[in-house]
Amino acid sequence: MRLKITLSYDGSAFYGFQHQKNENTAFKTVAGSLEQSLKHLNIHTQVVGSGRTDRGVHALAQVIHLDVPPLWQTQLEKLQYLLNRTLLPHIHIKHISPVTQDFHARFSAKKRLYRYVLYDGMCQPFYANYALHVKPLDVQKLHTLAQVFTGFHNFEFFKKQGGGTTKNERTLFRTGAYRYKNFIVLYFFGDAFLRSQIRMMSDFLLKVCYKERRLEDLVAQINREKRISTALLPPQGLYLSRIYY
Repeated sequence: MRLKITLSYDGSAFYGFQHQKNENTAFKTVAGSLEQSLKHLNIHTQVVGSGRTDRGVHALAQVIHLDVPPLWQTQLEKLQYLLNRTLLPHIHIKHISPVTQDFHARFSAKKRLYRYVLYDGMCQPFYANYALHVKPLDVQKLHTLAQVFTGFHNFEFFKKQGGGTTKNERTLFRTGAYRYKNFIVLYFFGDAFLRSQIRMMSDFLLKVCYKERRLEDLVAQINREKRISTALLPPQGLYLSRIYY
């Protein structure tokens, strides 16, 4: 029986979502922690996520699928309770539902929403893992700049090398930024994203905001005329917010 599970996690506690070679307690991952908890329930299965979040990246509603023995069909609430008891405090199972065998957490997904939470006020140590501290920022300028990424593009120059052999073409339906209380939220809503694409785009946007790069440089890299900056914004403050099916 195949299950769809929606979960949230504190990425600062993990070495990313995907398994690492020779994974141990010092380099634990979200997927590894989930599979270890499942083994305690005598469920030996592989966890498949909607996407691989980097080390330090959080999730508000990551989606995974996995196959379990049929006996769990009538015990999904119990399964959720038992998993949450062993996964706390850094992972929380929000919902479990049965799905058809052709459901795939990654390939069935249609759209994804990511948010980068920034903070440009006085330094707050307690925000360190959950909001990226930046210099004072013109949010309206950031919002306007972010919209240059909307539409269908080949993002070959906005991905970290070694990210697999998937196609580089992606569609971003909506991008922008806004202030929320004491924070700045930069958002990207698209069909899918390449490895570290959001961190690279965000870093370039901030560079233009701070006049370290020109808008023309950003456009040239989007158009694949030249690769100007491949730096990544730190992962703190980046959230996988929602997956749409």
